[in-house]
Amino acid sequence: MVTIVRVLGERGKEVGSILWRCVYSFSLTLLCSAGLVLIPQGAESLRLVSHPGWTFPVFIFSVAAWSTAAWYSARLTLGRVFDGTSLLDRTDTPFVNGIRMWLPRFLGIVPASVLSIQFQRMGQPVLALACFMTAFAMGVFVVKRRAWFASRFRRFDGQTTTIRFESLQQRTVLTVSIAIVLTFMLLFAVWMWPVEVTRLVSAPALLCFAFASWILFGDLVLTYYFKQARLPSMAALPLLLFVVFSLWNDNHQVTLLPAGPRDPPVIRRPIDDHLEAWLQTRVDSGALAPGRPFPLFVVAAEGGGIRAAYWAGMVLAKLQDDSEARFGRHLFALSGVSGGSLGSSAFAALVADAGASGLAGAPCARGARDGAYQACMRKVLQRDFLSPTLGYAFYPDMLQRFLPFAIPAADRARAMEAAWAQGWESATGNPRFARRFDQLWAGDSAMNVPSLLLNATLVDGGNRIIASDLTIDGRFPDAYDALDPVLDLRRMSLATAVHNSARFSYISPAGTVSACHEGKALVACAPGRDRRPWGRVIDGGYFENSGVESVRDLLFALRPKLAQWRERGYDIDPAVIVISNSPDAIAPSGKQDPGNARMDTTFLSELLAPPLGLFNTRSARATFAVTAELRDMAVILPAGPERFLWFGMHSANDTPLGWALANETFDGIDALLGPPHAGKLPFKTVLARLPPQTVP
Repeated sequence: MVTIVRVLGERGKEVGSILWRCVYSFSLTLLCSAGLVLIPQGAESLRLVSHPGWTFPVFIFSVAAWSTAAWYSARLTLGRVFDGTSLLDRTDTPFVNGIRMWLPRFLGIVPASVLSIQFQRMGQPVLALACFMTAFAMGVFVVKRRAWFASRFRRFDGQTTTIRFESLQQRTVLTVSIAIVLTFMLLFAVWMWPVEVTRLVSAPALLCFAFASWILFGDLVLTYYFKQARLPSMAALPLLLFVVFSLWNDNHQVTLLPAGPRDPPVIRRPIDDHLEAWLQTRVDSGALAPGRPFPLFVVAAEGGGIRAAYWAGMVLAKLQDDSEARFGRHLFALSGVSGGSLGSSAFAALVADAGASGLAGAPCARGARDGAYQACMRKVLQRDFLSPTLGYAFYPDMLQRFLPFAIPAADRARAMEAAWAQGWESATGNPRFARRFDQLWAGDSAMNVPSLLLNATLVDGGNRIIASDLTIDGRFPDAYDALDPVLDLRRMSLATAVHNSARFSYISPAGTVSACHEGKALVACAPGRDRRPWGRVIDGGYFENSGVESVRDLLFALRPKLAQWRERGYDIDPAVIVISNSPDAIAPSGKQDPGNARMDTTFLSELLAPPLGLFNTRSARATFAVTAELRDMAVILPAGPERFLWFGMHSANDTPLGWALANETFDGIDALLGPPHAGKLPFKTVLARLPPQTVP
């Protein structure tokens, strides 16, 4: 028994020495392959490469590059014998030499093999076959290359194999150098043209190229070349730099538009004054008259990435198209979280375009079959917003993490916002998403554009911070007004305001907000004021994911003014619309059924239970908020039928949360808006409440 334990201990030391020598090849290949298969967002991103064009050939090339880098880096780092006392350098046993030979070969075929299995599981046999052939070709190459190409490694005296060597040939050094140079070329291409580059190099290909880059740099630069220089391996150096330099290299300051001398004043509307003006506008148009029921809608759009954005946007667009634009005239405000903020903002922007007589002539509205709003919403949101952000995250922003100073231009948040702004401009022909947030309500049609409440969360404190054209006052308990004069956010674009609500880690970083100071006191921001970091904003779903809490606060704030109008004889009939994108979600109905509960895995429970519990409360708080709103409607508003309308996504497919969906996934969501699925949703109820004649 003692002998067995001793042998196992020696073998363990040898295996540990081997794996540490090629730690980047081994860990990145296995962990990243598993991530693409086991993480729902990884599997959904793989569907992007099935789109027509060059995306799949580029992807296969990136998989081959990843496989080659894994094999090549492990082969060189394990085969080289360095001066020193390392266990691996001193060991020449059959066991160690067997691992030296077969571990690199194994790593070389893992990526394509795993992806082949995954594509087969996804019902993509052609893509599965292509990946299988890539794995087969890689396997044949790494096994037969010795017979095909005479090795020029300088061997030890008397050695008959080339498993171990003591120097590299020049062409090997040249190959590695070219690969690293190409990596930096891709880095700068993504940096300069994030949206344009990622139209060809989609998110899965970017991932594979990034893995190849990290493997080459980690194993061949941080390990191989440092040990060749008779220095310790620097494999752990990136982690050290990441931790230490984080004190100084925060480059995630919320992006602001440049200030100009002719900038219009910021549009802020106190809630009572705006409701009074909004209702008076409808009186003047004849839509609101004493004794005639007048519906007033407030919408809460749940978070959930592009899934939430597309579902919320399409539900609102369908209501607008089916009502011949009457719905928007009765929509007072939209409260959004994360993707719900994007869908809500896109709808409000389309209403603004229509009011400025720009929607009918927009490129997205030409030839629309089911309505201009739905056609334009598809053109705006049926895009890959993930690839530009990942490109920045894995290249310029990744490099930033290891530098002791901040480079704002490398912030990956800018890529997401640029993708939204370019997507909007490409579809509509105007730069509304790139303009200042408050300018959405500029112009003669401002009273027809619904207000927005874009909910974010403050990291330091956990409170809500709400970006809105409405003044966020004490009637929104424990919430900050993002456009408060002392905060330096009034020059943010519409895209930036949406992104602050959708900064879900770790794809989007926490955004740093500055405040203006005069000494120690906070003062209204103005040119020349001293600006210092005030706090960091993240996804609004961390506080509450449905957006209903802000709707409830808004309804409480509207209640006194609505009561005054009712005393004057006006029959204003408020209702709440909740748009939920959680697949198979149903409207909450009180007590939970124990039969619906599920037991999470007990694997690593001591470690995983706290973060899993905290994360799951994200959706639980949203469910609670919706249920509480359903209860409170009877208190906030007069009794009436159907004041709470639920648009849930009834789907058997669990569409993953993320910022990119495949075309077939978008088509599946579109199908839910047609028969028979649409009959399960209260579209007819909303339309029936609208007056048949509403004067524009």
